Amino acid sequence: MSGPSADSPLPATSLPLPGGGWRRTLRGCGAFLVGGGLPVFLVSLATVYEVFLALLLFGPTGDGAWAAFVTEFKVRCFDYNPATGGMTWTAAWIMLAEPPFICAIVLLLWRVGGRARPRMSLLRPAAAGVTAGLLAVAGLFAYGLSTVSIPSDTLPFPGARIRTRLELPAFQLTDQTGAAVDSASLRGRVTLLTGVFALCSAACPNILMEVKNLLENLPPGANEHLGVLALSLDPDRDSLELTGSIARAYGFSHPRFRYLNGDPTVMSNLTSRLQFSAMRNPETGVIDHASLFILVDADGRIAYRLSADARHRGWVRAAVQELCAEAGRTKTAGASAR
Repeated sequence: MSGPSADSPLPATSLPLPGGGWRRTLRGCGAFLVGGGLPVFLVSLATVYEVFLALLLFGPTGDGAWAAFVTEFKVRCFDYNPATGGMTWTAAWIMLAEPPFICAIVLLLWRVGGRARPRMSLLRPAAAGVTAGLLAVAGLFAYGLSTVSIPSDTLPFPGARIRTRLELPAFQLTDQTGAAVDSASLRGRVTLLTGVFALCSAACPNILMEVKNLLENLPPGANEHLGVLALSLDPDRDSLELTGSIARAYGFSHPRFRYLNGDPTVMSNLTSRLQFSAMRNPETGVIDHASLFILVDADGRIAYRLSADARHRGWVRAAVQELCAEAGRTKTAGASAR
Protein backbone atom coordinates (compact mmCIF):
# COMPACT_ATOMS: atom_id res chain seq x y z
CA MET A 1 0.00 0.00 0.00
CA SER A 2 1.19 3.48 -0.71
CA GLY A 3 1.97 6.07 1.95
CA PRO A 4 3.63 5.63 5.33
CA SER A 5 2.93 2.43 7.19
CA ALA A 6 1.34 2.40 10.59
CA ASP A 7 4.75 1.57 12.08
CA SER A 8 6.73 4.33 10.30
CA PRO A 9 7.25 7.57 12.28
CA LEU A 10 5.87 10.91 11.07
CA PRO A 11 8.36 13.54 9.94
CA ALA A 12 9.59 15.72 12.82
CA THR A 13 8.03 18.81 11.29
CA SER A 14 4.62 17.17 11.34
CA LEU A 15 4.66 16.13 14.97
CA PRO A 16 2.14 18.03 17.07
CA LEU A 17 4.03 19.84 19.79
CA PRO A 18 2.15 20.48 22.99
CA GLY A 19 2.31 24.14 23.83
CA GLY A 20 3.67 25.02 20.39
CA GLY A 21 2.03 28.46 20.44
CA TRP A 22 3.68 29.31 23.75
CA ARG A 23 7.02 28.09 22.46
CA ARG A 24 6.77 30.28 19.39
CA THR A 25 5.86 33.22 21.61
CA LEU A 26 8.82 32.54 23.87
CA ARG A 27 11.14 32.24 20.88
CA GLY A 28 9.76 35.54 19.54
CA CYS A 29 10.33 37.24 22.89
CA GLY A 30 13.84 35.86 23.04
CA ALA A 31 14.61 37.14 19.56
CA PHE A 32 13.17 40.54 20.51
CA LEU A 33 15.32 40.79 23.65
CA VAL A 34 18.51 39.33 22.21
CA GLY A 35 18.19 40.67 18.66
CA GLY A 36 17.79 44.26 17.57
CA GLY A 37 14.12 44.57 18.53
CA LEU A 38 14.57 45.93 22.05
CA PRO A 39 17.03 48.74 21.24
CA VAL A 40 14.97 49.77 18.20
CA PHE A 41 11.81 49.84 20.33
CA LEU A 42 13.48 51.94 23.06
CA VAL A 43 15.08 54.37 20.60
CA SER A 44 11.74 54.87 18.82
CA LEU A 45 9.95 55.42 22.12
CA ALA A 46 12.62 57.86 23.32
CA THR A 47 12.52 59.78 20.03
CA VAL A 48 8.79 60.46 20.41
CA TYR A 49 9.36 61.59 23.99
CA GLU A 50 12.27 63.84 22.99
CA VAL A 51 10.22 65.52 20.24
CA PHE A 52 7.40 66.04 22.72
CA LEU A 53 9.74 67.72 25.23
CA ALA A 54 11.27 69.92 22.53
CA LEU A 55 7.80 71.11 21.47
CA LEU A 56 6.94 71.90 25.08
CA LEU A 57 10.08 73.97 25.56
CA PHE A 58 10.64 75.60 22.19
CA GLY A 59 7.54 75.16 20.05
CA PRO A 60 4.87 77.86 19.55
CA THR A 61 2.03 77.53 22.05
CA GLY A 62 -0.82 79.42 20.41
CA ASP A 63 -4.08 79.49 22.32
CA GLY A 64 -6.45 77.07 23.98
CA ALA A 65 -5.85 73.62 25.44
CA TRP A 66 -2.26 73.14 24.22
CA ALA A 67 -1.13 76.52 25.59
CA ALA A 68 -2.74 75.80 28.96
CA PHE A 69 -1.13 72.34 29.13
CA VAL A 70 2.33 73.63 28.16
CA THR A 71 2.20 76.40 30.76
CA GLU A 72 1.09 74.04 33.53
CA PHE A 73 3.73 71.45 32.58
CA LYS A 74 6.54 74.00 32.66
CA VAL A 75 5.29 75.49 35.94
CA ARG A 76 5.32 72.07 37.62
CA CYS A 77 8.51 70.67 36.12
CA PHE A 78 10.73 73.71 35.59
CA ASP A 79 9.44 76.41 37.99
CA TYR A 80 8.25 78.41 35.00
CA ASN A 81 7.01 81.96 35.68
CA PRO A 82 4.35 82.86 33.07
CA ALA A 83 4.68 86.55 33.90
CA THR A 84 8.38 86.74 33.06
CA GLY A 85 9.08 83.65 30.95
CA GLY A 86 11.83 82.59 33.34
CA MET A 87 12.33 78.99 34.43
CA THR A 88 14.94 76.56 35.75
CA TRP A 89 16.75 75.72 32.53
CA THR A 90 19.08 73.26 34.28
CA ALA A 91 16.12 70.98 34.97
CA ALA A 92 14.90 71.39 31.39
CA TRP A 93 18.27 70.44 29.86
CA ILE A 94 18.57 67.44 32.20
CA MET A 95 15.14 66.19 31.13
CA LEU A 96 16.06 66.65 27.46
CA ALA A 97 19.34 64.76 27.98
CA GLU A 98 17.79 61.74 29.71
CA PRO A 99 16.32 59.93 26.65
CA PRO A 100 19.54 60.09 24.55
CA PHE A 101 21.57 58.98 27.57
CA ILE A 102 19.34 55.95 28.21
CA CYS A 103 19.39 55.02 24.52
CA ALA A 104 23.18 55.25 24.45
CA ILE A 105 23.44 52.88 27.44
CA VAL A 106 21.03 50.38 25.87
CA LEU A 107 22.88 50.41 22.54
CA LEU A 108 26.23 50.02 24.28
CA LEU A 109 25.06 47.01 26.29
CA TRP A 110 23.48 45.49 23.20
CA ARG A 111 26.64 45.84 21.13
CA VAL A 112 28.92 44.29 23.75
CA GLY A 113 26.62 41.29 24.22
CA GLY A 114 29.08 39.20 22.23
CA ARG A 115 26.63 36.54 21.04
CA ALA A 116 25.31 35.86 17.58
CA ARG A 117 21.90 37.44 17.39
CA PRO A 118 18.92 36.12 15.46
CA ARG A 119 17.88 38.12 12.47
CA MET A 120 14.48 39.77 12.69
CA SER A 121 12.48 42.52 11.05
CA LEU A 122 12.99 45.84 12.87
CA LEU A 123 9.91 47.50 11.42
CA ARG A 124 7.55 46.09 14.03
CA PRO A 125 9.67 47.09 17.05
CA ALA A 126 10.04 50.60 15.61
CA ALA A 127 6.29 50.89 15.01
CA ALA A 128 5.61 49.53 18.50
CA GLY A 129 7.98 52.09 20.04
CA VAL A 130 6.40 55.01 18.19
CA THR A 131 2.91 53.80 19.09
CA ALA A 132 3.83 53.38 22.76
CA GLY A 133 5.37 56.85 22.79
CA LEU A 134 2.33 58.47 21.19
CA LEU A 135 -0.01 56.70 23.62
CA ALA A 136 2.10 57.87 26.56
CA VAL A 137 2.10 61.46 25.28
CA ALA A 138 -1.65 61.33 24.66
CA GLY A 139 -2.23 59.98 28.16
CA LEU A 140 -0.07 62.68 29.71
CA PHE A 141 -1.84 65.36 27.70
CA ALA A 142 -5.27 64.03 28.67
CA TYR A 143 -4.28 63.88 32.33
CA GLY A 144 -2.79 67.36 32.18
CA LEU A 145 -5.94 68.86 30.68
CA SER A 146 -7.96 67.46 33.57
CA THR A 147 -5.90 69.51 36.02
CA VAL A 148 -5.71 72.89 34.23
CA SER A 149 -8.16 75.59 33.35
CA ILE A 150 -8.10 76.67 29.71
CA PRO A 151 -7.86 80.45 29.26
CA SER A 152 -10.88 82.00 27.65
CA ASP A 153 -10.88 85.04 25.39
CA THR A 154 -14.63 85.53 25.71
CA LEU A 155 -14.35 88.61 27.95
CA PRO A 156 -14.96 91.74 25.87
CA PHE A 157 -12.18 94.26 25.43
CA PRO A 158 -12.69 96.94 28.14
CA GLY A 159 -11.56 99.74 25.84
CA ALA A 160 -11.86 103.21 27.38
CA ARG A 161 -12.22 101.79 30.89
CA ILE A 162 -8.56 100.72 30.98
CA ARG A 163 -7.10 103.30 28.62
CA THR A 164 -4.39 105.61 29.92
CA ARG A 165 -2.67 108.72 28.56
CA LEU A 166 0.75 108.35 30.12
CA GLU A 167 3.81 110.13 28.81
CA LEU A 168 6.18 107.87 26.91
CA PRO A 169 9.75 108.26 28.23
CA ALA A 170 11.91 110.12 25.72
CA PHE A 171 14.62 108.08 24.00
CA GLN A 172 17.03 108.12 21.09
CA LEU A 173 18.22 104.67 20.05
CA THR A 174 19.48 102.70 17.05
CA ASP A 175 17.56 100.03 15.11
CA GLN A 176 18.82 96.81 13.49
CA THR A 177 20.00 98.69 10.39
CA GLY A 178 21.98 101.25 12.36
CA ALA A 179 19.40 104.02 11.76
CA ALA A 180 18.53 106.39 14.59
CA VAL A 181 15.04 106.26 16.10
CA ASP A 182 13.70 108.71 18.69
CA SER A 183 10.45 108.94 20.61
CA ALA A 184 9.40 112.16 18.86
CA SER A 185 9.28 110.35 15.49
CA LEU A 186 6.45 108.11 16.72
CA ARG A 187 3.82 110.83 16.61
CA GLY A 188 1.19 110.39 13.94
CA ARG A 189 1.34 106.58 14.00
CA VAL A 190 0.30 103.88 16.43
CA THR A 191 3.25 102.00 17.94
CA LEU A 192 3.25 98.54 19.47
CA LEU A 193 6.20 98.42 21.84
CA THR A 194 7.58 95.27 23.44
CA GLY A 195 10.81 93.99 24.99
CA VAL A 196 12.87 90.99 23.83
CA PHE A 197 16.46 89.80 23.52
CA ALA A 198 18.05 87.84 20.69
CA LEU A 199 19.34 84.85 22.68
CA CYS A 200 16.03 84.29 24.48
CA SER A 201 14.52 80.83 23.99
CA ALA A 202 11.50 81.06 26.29
CA ALA A 203 9.08 83.99 26.19
CA CYS A 204 10.61 86.07 23.38
CA PRO A 205 9.90 83.69 20.48
CA ASN A 206 6.24 83.61 21.53
CA ILE A 207 6.16 87.41 21.72
CA LEU A 208 7.69 87.77 18.26
CA MET A 209 5.36 85.15 16.76
CA GLU A 210 2.38 87.00 18.23
CA VAL A 211 3.64 90.25 16.66
CA LYS A 212 4.05 88.46 13.32
CA ASN A 213 0.54 87.00 13.49
CA LEU A 214 -0.87 90.39 14.46
CA LEU A 215 0.75 92.15 11.51
CA GLU A 216 -0.33 89.46 9.07
CA ASN A 217 -3.98 89.37 10.17
CA LEU A 218 -4.85 93.02 10.73
CA PRO A 219 -7.08 94.75 8.18
CA PRO A 220 -5.11 96.78 5.58
CA GLY A 221 -6.60 100.01 6.92
CA ALA A 222 -5.13 99.31 10.35
CA ASN A 223 -1.78 98.08 9.09
CA GLU A 224 -0.85 101.34 7.39
CA HIS A 225 -1.01 103.20 10.71
CA LEU A 226 0.95 100.66 12.82
CA GLY A 227 4.64 100.31 13.60
CA VAL A 228 6.43 97.93 15.98
CA LEU A 229 9.39 98.68 18.25
CA ALA A 230 11.19 95.87 20.08
CA LEU A 231 13.41 97.15 22.88
CA SER A 232 16.51 95.11 23.65
CA LEU A 233 16.48 93.62 27.15
CA ASP A 234 20.09 92.44 26.72
CA PRO A 235 21.88 95.50 25.30
CA ASP A 236 25.37 94.15 26.04
CA ARG A 237 24.94 91.18 23.70
CA ASP A 238 22.27 92.30 21.20
CA SER A 239 24.59 93.38 18.38
CA LEU A 240 23.42 94.77 15.04
CA GLU A 241 24.14 91.36 13.53
CA LEU A 242 21.96 89.57 16.08
CA THR A 243 19.08 92.05 15.99
CA GLY A 244 19.13 92.04 12.19
CA SER A 245 19.11 88.25 12.05
CA ILE A 246 16.12 88.08 14.40
CA ALA A 247 14.17 90.54 12.22
CA ARG A 248 14.97 88.51 9.10
CA ALA A 249 14.20 85.17 10.76
CA TYR A 250 10.65 86.28 11.55
CA GLY A 251 10.13 87.96 8.20
CA PHE A 252 9.77 91.48 9.59
CA SER A 253 10.23 94.35 7.17
CA HIS A 254 12.02 97.59 7.92
CA PRO A 255 10.92 100.20 8.99
CA ARG A 256 7.66 98.48 9.92
CA PHE A 257 9.54 96.54 12.61
CA ARG A 258 12.50 98.06 14.42
CA TYR A 259 14.64 96.27 16.97
CA LEU A 260 16.11 99.04 19.14
CA ASN A 261 19.27 99.07 21.20
CA GLY A 262 21.62 101.60 22.71
CA ASP A 263 23.93 102.24 25.62
CA PRO A 264 23.31 99.52 28.26
CA THR A 265 22.72 102.06 31.02
CA VAL A 266 20.26 104.00 28.88
CA MET A 267 18.45 100.82 27.85
CA SER A 268 18.25 99.55 31.41
CA ASN A 269 16.79 102.85 32.58
CA LEU A 270 14.24 102.93 29.74
CA THR A 271 13.04 99.32 30.15
CA SER A 272 12.87 99.82 33.91
CA ARG A 273 10.66 102.91 33.51
CA LEU A 274 8.43 100.92 31.17
CA GLN A 275 8.27 98.16 33.82
CA PHE A 276 9.68 95.25 31.83
CA SER A 277 11.38 94.11 35.07
CA ALA A 278 14.34 92.64 33.20
CA MET A 279 16.76 90.88 35.57
CA ARG A 280 19.51 88.40 34.80
CA ASN A 281 19.18 85.12 36.69
CA PRO A 282 22.51 84.67 38.54
CA GLU A 283 22.29 80.86 38.34
CA THR A 284 21.45 80.44 34.64
CA GLY A 285 22.47 83.79 33.12
CA VAL A 286 19.04 83.96 31.46
CA ILE A 287 17.20 87.29 31.60
CA ASP A 288 13.80 87.03 33.27
CA HIS A 289 11.40 89.74 32.17
CA ALA A 290 7.76 90.71 31.95
CA SER A 291 6.06 89.84 28.65
CA LEU A 292 4.29 93.05 27.73
CA PHE A 293 2.71 94.83 24.80
CA ILE A 294 2.66 98.60 25.30
CA LEU A 295 0.46 100.46 22.81
CA VAL A 296 1.32 104.06 22.08
CA ASP A 297 -1.32 106.19 20.37
CA ALA A 298 -0.76 108.64 17.53
CA ASP A 299 -0.23 111.45 20.06
CA GLY A 300 2.79 109.64 21.47
CA ARG A 301 1.11 108.64 24.75
CA ILE A 302 0.89 105.20 26.31
CA ALA A 303 -2.71 104.11 25.78
CA TYR A 304 -2.66 100.46 26.87
CA ARG A 305 -0.35 98.12 28.76
CA LEU A 306 -1.35 94.51 28.09
CA SER A 307 0.18 91.17 28.93
CA ALA A 308 1.45 88.97 26.10
CA ASP A 309 -0.25 85.87 27.52
CA ALA A 310 -3.13 84.05 25.84
CA ARG A 311 -5.84 85.83 27.84
CA HIS A 312 -4.95 89.26 26.45
CA ARG A 313 -4.20 88.42 22.81
CA GLY A 314 -7.71 89.29 21.71
CA TRP A 315 -7.47 92.52 23.66
CA VAL A 316 -4.19 93.45 21.95
CA ARG A 317 -5.78 93.06 18.52
CA ALA A 318 -8.85 95.04 19.55
CA ALA A 319 -6.72 97.82 21.06
CA VAL A 320 -4.53 98.05 17.95
CA GLN A 321 -7.55 98.28 15.67
CA GLU A 322 -9.15 100.92 17.89
CA LEU A 323 -6.03 103.09 17.97
CA CYS A 324 -5.36 102.66 14.24
CA ALA A 325 -8.94 103.64 13.40
CA GLU A 326 -8.52 106.68 15.63
CA ALA A 327 -5.26 107.60 13.90
CA GLY A 328 -6.95 107.20 10.50
CA ARG A 329 -9.78 109.54 11.47
CA THR A 330 -7.33 112.13 12.77
CA LYS A 331 -5.29 111.95 9.57
CA THR A 332 -8.42 112.31 7.41
CA ALA A 333 -9.66 115.25 9.48
CA GLY A 334 -6.28 116.95 9.20
CA ALA A 335 -6.23 116.51 5.42
CA SER A 336 -9.77 117.92 5.12
CA ALA A 337 -8.85 120.96 7.23
CA ARG A 338 -6.04 121.78 4.81
